[in-house]
Amino acid sequence: MEDAKLSPDGSYFAVSTGMGIWWYDVSSMSPISLWEPGKGHVSSIDFSPDGKWIIIYTITGIRTIKVLDIQSGECVLQIDDHDAYNNLVCSSNGKWIATAGMDGVVKVLDIQTGECIAQMDRGEHKWKSNDIYDLQFSPDGELLAATAGNPKLYSNDKENYNEVVNPDTEGDQIYVWCPETGEVVLKFAGRNFAFSPDNRLLAGACHDETVNDGKRVDRWVSVWDITSREHIAQFTEHDDWIDDVAFSPCGQYVASSDGVLRVWDIATGSEKKVYPNFSDPFYTKDGKLYALGFVNFSNPIEVWDMENREKLFEMTSGTGLYDLARSIAIAYTQQLANTPPNKRTEAKKPVFSIVQEPQFPWPAPKVIWVDDQTLASSIIRGLALWDVNKKCIRDTFFKGEWINAITLLPSGKLLVSYALDEDSICVASMPDQLIAEFTLPDEPYEWGHHDVLAPTGEYIAKGTREGTVYVWNLEQPEHPILLTGHTDYIHTLAYSLDGKRLVSGADDETARVWDIELGKEIARLPIDEPCRPMGFVYSPCGNLIAGSLKNEIRFWCAKQFTKVRSISQPEVYQQTYPLVFSPCGQYLAGATWWQEGWENLAIRIWDVATGEQIHAFQGHNSPVQSLAFSPNGTMLASGCSNGTIFLWDLKPYL
Repeated sequence: MEDAKLSPDGSYFAVSTGMGIWWYDVSSMSPISLWEPGKGHVSSIDFSPDGKWIIIYTITGIRTIKVLDIQSGECVLQIDDHDAYNNLVCSSNGKWIATAGMDGVVKVLDIQTGECIAQMDRGEHKWKSNDIYDLQFSPDGELLAATAGNPKLYSNDKENYNEVVNPDTEGDQIYVWCPETGEVVLKFAGRNFAFSPDNRLLAGACHDETVNDGKRVDRWVSVWDITSREHIAQFTEHDDWIDDVAFSPCGQYVASSDGVLRVWDIATGSEKKVYPNFSDPFYTKDGKLYALGFVNFSNPIEVWDMENREKLFEMTSGTGLYDLARSIAIAYTQQLANTPPNKRTEAKKPVFSIVQEPQFPWPAPKVIWVDDQTLASSIIRGLALWDVNKKCIRDTFFKGEWINAITLLPSGKLLVSYALDEDSICVASMPDQLIAEFTLPDEPYEWGHHDVLAPTGEYIAKGTREGTVYVWNLEQPEHPILLTGHTDYIHTLAYSLDGKRLVSGADDETARVWDIELGKEIARLPIDEPCRPMGFVYSPCGNLIAGSLKNEIRFWCAKQFTKVRSISQPEVYQQTYPLVFSPCGQYLAGATWWQEGWENLAIRIWDVATGEQIHAFQGHNSPVQSLAFSPNGTMLASGCSNGTIFLWDLKPYL
């Protein structure tokens, strides 16, 4: 899930995902429709103020903004090759779409034509941060504001590693622009801002000017007159970072919270009310102040009437998580405010049954079969065992841990690795038996993303961005084996079935074979044309090594390290990765990455002996990162970067 928005009338909400847009009915909290399936990763969405349109941003190789008619589902406007990776929002007057791109550029587009009206001015800086957030229009739609993060950026170069490359950074800044010209109307150091209902004032959390040690803390509230650009009020009683600010409908008061909710009188500059242990304040149209009980994200959201100190209701954050649940809670409270007082006691409080759906980690769930009825996969902070027949999770292990690697030992036990923190690795077997725990050396300036466990359970390997491969014997992890020779980022590692050899591929465009016990390189796999080798895998018999090269899948003899055969791939394929042999070794499956667009991604199966393509499975709309055959070879599991796992029936084809 990337984004979730409540419809203007509060009756349904849309959730953007890697599969498309899921529509949910608020009254039942159940999904009712899926839009744009197979058309790319939808990362940002917003509704037009009249609720007639939904605006979406889709990544399909070609970055696309679409305006869809909610009644018909038809696309009324499509804007291709436009970057709105960080956010998009529709103006409250229904005239414009504002976008924040990955490069930190904020633009305003005409919602009728798609024409770029203006680019917002962020001043002259050598480095511009790309973290634009809180992008929003003023209530009348005539102003646009955002917070630009402007954090310190650090070099990744070996010579200047960890040096600040933008010493002129200003830190978090709130910008207010004219959307038609891009000119800056107001700018000040701050974050978490709000417009007054009459569009005249802007309030935001700003830094405590008494802190002089370079550690900025935004615990003051500043109020600015946008028209005159005057700083008209400042409130300094908060002790911690301010999480939210809100104006009263009359514009006379500002509420802010840092775990303690405070209400300020703007005209007198005085504190009017204090409510400990409340956060996220908001006002209803009748001027009543509400807030959320001070709870963590795993607990129900408590909505409180602050004037009467009364808890109205609780709401569990499930589908759509905290932000969406908060939006629905606010919508219900607004609806309650519109109900005549004599009928409020008769109004039945909503009860929502929310399904807690599993979430998968980036870049995709790792999958491996335990037996023909059980699939194991990584999930957010844990490992899940799935009942394939019932299509549900049977059990969860290693709760709270980020799983880095999984392998199935000859004994049938699962072995996993996970990180306790950035500097240490744990290896354990099911259910929770710790095998080894060790600290990573300080020497490499940056590690690669993945760990690889030997099929025998003896070793774990990890590559670095500078080209060294570290191998730890799990019985003696204090003394890792260093495999040196590569000169650039290690992208892929694969063990032989007996765990004695390791194949590596790196950005130095070489593929090397290492003897683990000797700790040295014993061969280089021949590559005709320079390219980054990917996705190495040993065949079940151990005689072949398969790997993905530019426009081909190549097979090498695992003993002589010579080329045996290759399967040519069309030039439109960017890479065929990952690769996996069937248990019988007769077939090879691979996922193809395309040069342009993700709509034609496919999982293909080839006959290893002849190179003939047996079948192509289509359905994923994002890159597949993990593949696994079932032990009996009748099913194939695929883990995709859009947060889905597909199971494919192979019986009709093999």
